[in-house]
Amino acid sequence: MTRYLDTVSYTTAVYKYRMHYEIILSSTGCEFQHFYSANTKKVYNFSKLIIKKILAPEEWGMSTLKELGYIHLEQKIIVKYNHWNYIDGFNKVLLYGNANKKHSWFIKICSNVFDRHIPNCFCKWWTLYGPSVKILLESYKKLYLEWVDISPKMISLQEENIFFEGISFVCFFIEFSIPWIMKWSIEVNTTSEGFPCLQRTFYTKFWSKLLQKNPEGKIHGHEIIDIINVKISKYYDTATMEPQVKTNLMRNFDIDIKDDISMASASHTNEEDDTCAAGEG
Repeated sequence: MTRYLDTVSYTTAVYKYRMHYEIILSSTGCEFQHFYSANTKKVYNFSKLIIKKILAPEEWGMSTLKELGYIHLEQKIIVKYNHWNYIDGFNKVLLYGNANKKHSWFIKICSNVFDRHIPNCFCKWWTLYGPSVKILLESYKKLYLEWVDISPKMISLQEENIFFEGISFVCFFIEFSIPWIMKWSIEVNTTSEGFPCLQRTFYTKFWSKLLQKNPEGKIHGHEIIDIINVKISKYYDTATMEPQVKTNLMRNFDIDIKDDISMASASHTNEEDDTCAAGEG
């Protein structure tokens, strides 16, 4: 019954459209940019999401049910939301699709996010929309293997026994603000019980522009590589090596995930896909 009542203490999905979640995230530390195809101004060809801040529950206020609001542009009414709607926003805002099924997202998380606590709910979000180091080029993978041994944060997570598989991927991409391309598609599959269903399959790949050369003859990604090398050197100078960390973190380059939104398991792949156009230009 509560989903049909306006007196509930939280906004419910029955009234909401994708733009609702985009407005919430835009108001709380994210930046969106959409690009249209040449023949229409109503269909997104690709989009960009820059995450500048991730709010943990304790940063929301005295309660996660504390309501904030924005003014609906057309209806001129205040639409309220709380922290749980904010979390829901990350899971739903990327679910845009066009008729050509060629829409993709350029996603980047600013490095300042690494200096703050990364909520568990965001790590769960990563298992669907984030990449693993499997998409990285060999030069980046080598740096990752070196970084994961000496990173103070990785060592600290191990010592505090709060490490879980895949957290090293999350931290590496965020600390160095490495962007990636993401797209999803709907496919027919079966549940574990054998019932037919629809599921979302997510694809991620390396942003190819980082391989292109700028007018000075340097590749666009050279700054990221330089920053990684500087950080690794700094960590070697200031931290104590913990050899057991690599054994635990490098059990697998990839991890299996499930799409909680769909009825069946979603396969997480890192294939090169020509339809992933976001940010290629």
